[in-house]
Amino acid sequence: MKAKFYSAVGAFLFCVLVSAGTVQGEVLKNAKFLSGPTGTTWYSQVAAFSGIASGKLGMNVDAMTGSAISNVIQIERGKVPLGLTFASYLPAMTSGKVVAQIGKDEYFKEPVKKARVLCYTTTAAYVLLVDAKSPYKKISDLKGKPIRYVTYPSGFTARYVPEQILEATGITYDSIKKAGGKVDIVGKYQEACDLLSKGLADVISYTMATNSQAAALAELESQKKFRILALDPKPTEDVLKEIPLIVTTVKKGLHESITEDTKVLADITVWMVSADVSDETVTVILDGLVKNMDTMAQVGNIEFKGMTPKELSRLYGKGKQPPLHPAALKYYKEKGAIK
Repeated sequence: MKAKFYSAVGAFLFCVLVSAGTVQGEVLKNAKFLSGPTGTTWYSQVAAFSGIASGKLGMNVDAMTGSAISNVIQIERGKVPLGLTFASYLPAMTSGKVVAQIGKDEYFKEPVKKARVLCYTTTAAYVLLVDAKSPYKKISDLKGKPIRYVTYPSGFTARYVPEQILEATGITYDSIKKAGGKVDIVGKYQEACDLLSKGLADVISYTMATNSQAAALAELESQKKFRILALDPKPTEDVLKEIPLIVTTVKKGLHESITEDTKVLADITVWMVSADVSDETVTVILDGLVKNMDTMAQVGNIEFKGMTPKELSRLYGKGKQPPLHPAALKYYKEKGAIK
């Protein structure tokens, strides 16, 4: 009877400690990790990590398709522990700003409560493309012109960030229409490229890698050479004050159409994790990622090559964003990446 009594008391105390958060959780054995559509670099990097997790970390990580906004919403709802997003959305998540409206749903209307930053990884550049023979050279040249502008549905990052760039330059969808222009919405990057190649668009927004060719752009320039519109200094500064992007360079020759090094604004992929995920799990994930960067570079994205904790924490403290998971912050401090 005494044994049963002490066993019951022990079980009760354990439950109390767990509910109080004083007992550390175990490493997750099974986890869903939301990425992007199949065939994208997002899906590739999550799939690469999935292989590392099962082969070396004792975790079964399922690579799932998703999107930058919905991935965070799923984490918030407790549906998944891990997901990818873009740094450009971080201030909106923190402040409660609507970045997309689909039907009656307004995404990030309320600040996120459970989503935490795990690390910052690869880049994606936002560009506005025109025909190489176009009279427009820089983004401000579009102001007051009757352009045919092609963008994407609400929820696409390739819509959200270029909108911020245009608005900082004094260009809105309304101003385009008032100038006699037109704004077209398409569902795929390939559709936008097709319209530009056929002369049915003057300007298209596009998201591209800075270190490898894009199939859609290669197909586009087989029919028509294109040009990336140059950034204007002051509007670029204004955008960087609002959202944590970086200025990077698309090198001459990446595509035949790119005839000179071109400065562009680029987003950073952010690995998000639920605040409910144990410290042990976060530490195992980060340590496994750092120790297997060669595999991540070979299978996921070449940008991972040589990444260290310093690169993985490079946007920490810049602008408004959800906090790092406490275990991630501890990890980066122990590695000397964050002071």
